[in-house]
Amino acid sequence: MSVAANVHDLREVEAFYKRWGPDVFVFCRLFLGDVRQAETVSTKAFLEFYRQSSELPTTGGVPSLLIGFAFQAMQPCQAGPVGSSQNSSLEDCILQLDCRQRSVFIARNVLGMAWPGIASATNFAPEEVRKCWLSGMLRVRELLPRDFFER
Repeated sequence: MSVAANVHDLREVEAFYKRWGPDVFVFCRLFLGDVRQAETVSTKAFLEFYRQSSELPTTGGVPSLLIGFAFQAMQPCQAGPVGSSQNSSLEDCILQLDCRQRSVFIARNVLGMAWPGIASATNFAPEEVRKCWLSGMLRVRELLPRDFFER
């Protein structure tokens, strides 16, 4: 029997995973740019959360601790690929952000996390979170084709 089954009711574990699995996977996929790696990291994040948390919330925002475990599992962070100045997709642009910007950009703009939750998940100071977000937004704007929003 697994550690998760010993601490948490299996229905709780299933509800928790169904609720947050897609969000954690998207965070990892956008951060890594690879589906298989994202699946592996997502699994690691959930297992670590099950081991360390006594509660499995299924309401509210995505648990910052869960995103934090995913972020930790993706360290050391690899720099994104260097592409052309006119990327065709938003995902390509996100991958070109530095690791700090990328994590904050995805957490804020894709997952809709609040500033304190992002700071907790990334272990960055609150002012650093906002700086990373702003610099990431400006960089994505610079990388996207000028007609991106007119398509």
